[in-house]
Amino acid sequence: MTVLYVGAAVAILADSADCIPSLLRGIVTDAFSGEAVAGGLLAVMITGVQRGAFSNEAGIGTEALAHGAARTREPVREGLVAMLGPIIDTLIICTATALVILIAGGEDADGADGVLLTMRAFTSGLGVSGTWILLACVLVFALTTMLTYSYYGEKCFSFLAGARRVRVYRAIYLLMIPVAAAVSLDSAISIIDGCYALMAIPTMVSSLWLAPKVMAEARRYFASMKSPGGA
Repeated sequence: MTVLYVGAAVAILADSADCIPSLLRGIVTDAFSGEAVAGGLLAVMITGVQRGAFSNEAGIGTEALAHGAARTREPVREGLVAMLGPIIDTLIICTATALVILIAGGEDADGADGVLLTMRAFTSGLGVSGTWILLACVLVFALTTMLTYSYYGEKCFSFLAGARRVRVYRAIYLLMIPVAAAVSLDSAISIIDGCYALMAIPTMVSSLWLAPKVMAEARRYFASMKSPGGA
């Protein structure tokens, strides 16, 4: 999914490569301009944090359930692998998306946002094939997200209520899928933002609490890397 999406974005950007430096410069300068401050810089930053968490879940605590299940002799190595997620999701995919939208004239979107705005940009750059590529990526993203969060929920529910009662969670989860599809997008995003905020608070507290142990383990790991025959 990632390779297909980024490949399509690169194909669009390749035709307008000379515009990319000016677009990147414009993104940075506009973010710190006086107009941004007057327009509510704090509100923009809050929105950015919300969408960043929605994009890569950094600081939310969910990814620990996936990476904690990995079989490895070096937890630090798995942590380094986990750090690739925000880099790929935010720095690469989101930046490519923003550039494609700007090249397609996203500032004149007539109220379109989210996936509709992105679809217009991909269709403008690749024609009908761009629409189908984005549709395939969104479909895979939606299915993998539902499966992943089903796994996350099962692990949490099993810890709280016992593994024998996990079928109760599965039934509730399946029933909530059509409910979530029926509510408005704004309502769904608001619920997700609220839940993410509640999840981020204990995650960040525990991260600060465990930081000394993490740093000690990281120093040990990198020292072993430098030693002969290191990991």
